[in-house]
Amino acid sequence: MRKSFLLCCCLLATAFPVFSQYYFTNFNSVTQQTCPFDTSKTVTFPTGWIIYQTLDGTWDSAVDTDRCISVETLPVGNLRIDLEQVNPAEPLFVRALPEEMAGIGELPVNQLMAIDFFWSPSSFNNLVLTGPTCVEDMCSGIFTGIDVGVPGAMRIHTALISADFYEIHACFPTEYFSGQNLREIILKFTFSPDADLSGEYLNLYGMTVTPSWQSLISSVDAYESQYSSATGEYNVNAYYASNQGGPSDRFLVIYTEPTFPSVLTPAYVTGTVIPPSNQQQVINLVVDDFQALEIQPFTHLRGALVEGSDSTRHIVNLVNNGGNLCINFVDLIFTGGNQYRHGKGGTINMHNSFSCFQFRNGSALRVLEDATLHYGNDGAGMLALCANSTIVLERNATLLVDAVLNIAECDDATAPTHIYIDLPKSASLVFTENARLTNRFSQGQQMELHVRMLGGTLDDSRLSAEDKALIRRIYPAPSPVFADNFSLSPNPFQQSPVLSYLSAEAEQLTLQWLSVDGKILGKQQLTTQIGMNEWLLENTPPEAGWYWLHISNARHSAVLKVVQME
Repeated sequence: MRKSFLLCCCLLATAFPVFSQYYFTNFNSVTQQTCPFDTSKTVTFPTGWIIYQTLDGTWDSAVDTDRCISVETLPVGNLRIDLEQVNPAEPLFVRALPEEMAGIGELPVNQLMAIDFFWSPSSFNNLVLTGPTCVEDMCSGIFTGIDVGVPGAMRIHTALISADFYEIHACFPTEYFSGQNLREIILKFTFSPDADLSGEYLNLYGMTVTPSWQSLISSVDAYESQYSSATGEYNVNAYYASNQGGPSDRFLVIYTEPTFPSVLTPAYVTGTVIPPSNQQQVINLVVDDFQALEIQPFTHLRGALVEGSDSTRHIVNLVNNGGNLCINFVDLIFTGGNQYRHGKGGTINMHNSFSCFQFRNGSALRVLEDATLHYGNDGAGMLALCANSTIVLERNATLLVDAVLNIAECDDATAPTHIYIDLPKSASLVFTENARLTNRFSQGQQMELHVRMLGGTLDDSRLSAEDKALIRRIYPAPSPVFADNFSLSPNPFQQSPVLSYLSAEAEQLTLQWLSVDGKILGKQQLTTQIGMNEWLLENTPPEAGWYWLHISNARHSAVLKVVQME
C-alpha cells in the first residue's frame, strides 16, 4: 500500500488543473562523453544528468573515480542502469546538471511545487535500502536544492523512498521573495553493502517539476458566524481563512514579514476575533477531508492580543479533521497553550528526519476521541516536547510514534524538569520499530518521559534499552479498602459490563457470580498488572435480575451488587 505522503503530493500535482509544466524528462535521450572522473573511459549518461558514487555517502563530496557508470537504452525508449557497475557499499547518485536546472528558470513566489520521479528496480525484494538511518539522514530518495537568492544559501528539501512503492514525490513551497531557483535535483539509492547486484538494474522512467493551484493563508479571522456554542470555540475552515490565490483545496500558510525567513526571524500568521473580544477565545484553523495544507519555512500560528491586554493572546489551534499536512523542512512551533488536534482520518507527512512539530509553554499535541495519529514516516520526522508541554490522548485515541521523540527544556533559563503525559483508559501510546526517544538536548540529559498509567496502554517494547530507560511509568495508589478499587460499568447493564480494578501489583483475582440466595452461577480467574486493569465480562448470568459479584485475591474479598436488565 502506498504511504500517505503520496496523497499530499498527488493532490498538489495532479488532482486539479495546474499551470504549464516547468520541467519534464522521460529519460529517453542519452549523451556519450568522456567520463568526468577518468578521462581514459567513455560513458553514456541521460542527457542533462550525471551518474556517480561518492566515497563517504554524501552527494557533494569526493567522487569514487574508480566508477564510471553508464546507462543503457531500452527498446521502449527509457533507460536503465546495470548495477553490476556499482559498488554496493556506496550510494548511487543521479544528479541533474546545472544547465538542466537553468532551463527551468526562476520559480514563482508563494507557490506549492511538486517533483515526481518514476523508477523501478529489476528486483522487488528490497533491492534498495529505505528510511532515514543512512548518511545525510536518507537512505534512498531525492534531494531538492532551492537557491534562495542569498549568497551561499540553499534550502534543501528531501523526500524518502517508501519501502513499498517505486515513485518519489517531493513537495515544497517557494517563499515570498523573488530570485528563487532550482539549483539541485539529486536522486540517491543505497544498497546493502554485501548485496549481490549481478543481474540487477534500476529503470529510469521520467521526472516532472510542476507548480499547482493553491490558496494562500496569511491570517485566520474568526467571525461570530463561526462560533460554536456547543464547544465555546471558533471553527475556521482553511477555505474560509484563505485570502489570496484561486479557489482550491490546497492551502499554503505564508510568511508575512519583509525579513528573510530564518529561525531568528520567524513570522506569525495571526488568529483574530472579529469583532474584537476582551476575553481570551479559542480559534481552530480546521483542515477537513480532501484538503491539504503546507506551511512556508519559519512560519507559525499565533493568536492576536486580547483586547485591552498587552500580554494575553487568543489561542489558535491547528485541527486536522481528515486532511493532509505536509511538513517537509523545519519546525512548526506551538506555544502559549496552542494545540495541534488530530481527528479521524487525518495524516501528517514528514519528508526528512528533522521535519518537526515542537510544543512549548503549555501547548499540547492532542489526539481526539477514536482517532489514530501515525506520527512520522518510517522513522523520518521528529516530535519535540519542551518543558510544560504534553501529549493529550482522548477516549480510544492512539498515538503511533514512528519518528524521533525529542524531550528537552528548550530554554536554558528553565530548571531541569520532566515531561508528563496522562494515559487514560482505552488510550494507547505506541512506539514503532523505527521510533527513537532521546533527551540529548536536555540539561545534563536528566529529562525523562513520565507517563501516568491511568488504564491505557503503553507499548515501548520495540525501543532500545537505552531509550526505554527514559520512560517512567507512574501508577496511581490504590485505596487501602479493597472494595474501593473496583467499579462495574454500566450497572445496571443489559450486555457485557466492564470491570475496572486498580491494582498495587501483579496478582490473580477470582470472580464468582452469585444468586440472591448465594448459589454460585459462574466462576472466572483474572490476571492483573500493576495499575488500572479492565475486563469485558461476557460470562454473565443468563437471565435478568440482580446478583452478587464476589471478587477475591489471596488476602481480601469484596462483593458488588449487580443488576442485569432484559
